[in-house]
Amino acid sequence: MSPDLEEEERMATPTLNLLNVNYEVTERIGPWWKGACLRRKRRKTVLHDITIQLKSGLLTAILGNSGSGKTSLLDVIACRTSGRVTGKVYYNNYECKKEVIKQYGAYVMQADKFLHNLTVRETLRYAALLRLPGRTTTVELETKVDSVITEMGLKQVADCRVGGNIVRGISGGERRRVTIALQLLQDPSLDSYTARYLVSNLRDVAQRGKIVLLSIHQPRSDIFKLFDQVGILSLGEMVYFGGASQMVNYFNDIGYPCPTYANPLDHFVDLASVDRRNHDREQETSARLNVLVEAFSKSQIHNEMVQSVMDDTMKPTTRNTMLYFYKPRPPNIFRVMWALMSRMLKNLARDRTIYISRLFLLSLFVPFICAFLGHMKTNQESIQDRIGLIYQSSSVPPYVSILNAVAIFPPLRDLYYRECRDGLYSTSTFLLTYAIHIIPFHAAASFIFSIIVYWVTGLYPDWERFGIYYAVSFVLSFVGEIITVGTMGVLINPQVANSTSALVLTASLLIASGLLRSIKNMLEIFQWAGWLSVHKYSTEILVANEFHGLNFTCLKDSDVPCQYTSGDDYLNEFYPDAIDNMHRNFGALGGFMVSFLVFTILAYKIRGIPNIHN
Repeated sequence: MSPDLEEEERMATPTLNLLNVNYEVTERIGPWWKGACLRRKRRKTVLHDITIQLKSGLLTAILGNSGSGKTSLLDVIACRTSGRVTGKVYYNNYECKKEVIKQYGAYVMQADKFLHNLTVRETLRYAALLRLPGRTTTVELETKVDSVITEMGLKQVADCRVGGNIVRGISGGERRRVTIALQLLQDPSLDSYTARYLVSNLRDVAQRGKIVLLSIHQPRSDIFKLFDQVGILSLGEMVYFGGASQMVNYFNDIGYPCPTYANPLDHFVDLASVDRRNHDREQETSARLNVLVEAFSKSQIHNEMVQSVMDDTMKPTTRNTMLYFYKPRPPNIFRVMWALMSRMLKNLARDRTIYISRLFLLSLFVPFICAFLGHMKTNQESIQDRIGLIYQSSSVPPYVSILNAVAIFPPLRDLYYRECRDGLYSTSTFLLTYAIHIIPFHAAASFIFSIIVYWVTGLYPDWERFGIYYAVSFVLSFVGEIITVGTMGVLINPQVANSTSALVLTASLLIASGLLRSIKNMLEIFQWAGWLSVHKYSTEILVANEFHGLNFTCLKDSDVPCQYTSGDDYLNEFYPDAIDNMHRNFGALGGFMVSFLVFTILAYKIRGIPNIHN
């Protein structure tokens, strides 16, 4: 056989080799309040000297108790590690890198992450829009989705909502099948997962010439019969890796027979586990683990596998790698943004409570404001009423946006983590699409709030000034949500992000607005800090918009002194340049909208994608 034909045959029957792979992570020791600089670091070996060979057509299962290294092994293969990896991972004698896995592999994580209000078909269709090459036609896309639905046995629930903890939908097993179906859209060669039906499906995938590796917990004995190869990990050490049919005889030969009616997988996983309930048991089981690891490293099964890996990785290649790892043209940015936006809107529209909250939660403050203030007059007392109303107009829109963001964004963020890690789109694309899709909701909610509050409370009766009031309300509402989204990029817990965003915006309003205390009477550091606050510019606009040209009456028999006969007198004392700076302030608000969006994108890029598996 010629070298070229031999190379083509080898590419048609893929092999995945791991050679002397070690994986170390850094742990910080000590209480969290010492911070990253003061806490001691410790290197922890998660995987130790792993050498295995995965061939196409074989279904391979990795077993082990929690902390054994199963997920870490999958992370190493999928190039998703956060620590130091030594050794080599080869796919058909080519070093396995992210771009290789992206094209030829798929990694199904341990937990299902979906938008609960979409149907199974819609979930797969949107995923296909993001995953399949840009040249894929609508007919080809629909055909691919239908074939995957049929292949995974999802035809009966194709038009049912996926559902979740609150929204009722398909069963847990069906959700798992949807998870695998998402990855099968790309016809991949690497997967992981559980349960007899799924394992049976994955066995069918393997028999079509794919490499299938899965991690599994507490497998039943009937599932054991479906595996071609089995690996048992314990504390990062390989206790056994080889044919499933050879496993019982191997352990019997080294003096650890399996009881007659026991599940071999459960028995040997327990055999390799370390019992930490007391010191004596820990020493005994640790010693047994060392014996098992040493026995396997000296076994014929291990030596033959190591020799096969060495022989395979030393074969010369005769063609350029790029010929085989061709990157198809991805979907263009407009298709990606359309798919993301359409998915966001459809998921939101089907959640009645959240949708109504998005549009009308801000309006719930209207009755309280109007009932409290009534229709304001133009006497001296009304000056304080107007200041109070401007304070509410500056604080309520961003606060409501925080509440909406915390309720709506976390599921989208979790899905983004998965899809961005899969390389489907960039952080900038996702956040820009999210920002665009929330604009109509903020515009509508701010309009309902503004048109009622403005005219019922008796603010300056002019439609142009109403437009200014509405524009400021819209900007504050938009900025409030973008700040919260950015905070959730740094702080994973949405409730902590909620509190942090509220604190930041409250401090901004207190320091920069001048509504609670005159700015010129504040400490100089607060005056300087105010220039960095959106509320400095929004408040100046609202105060100038209301007080400029407004005349106040003074009653002779009133106990209230006649301090200001016109709104301009009030402006000259507290906001002397507000009228002249109107255009500057609007420009600053526009700049804040853009800068906060940039801040949000940078927050996600710097923070990176958390290495989470749930």
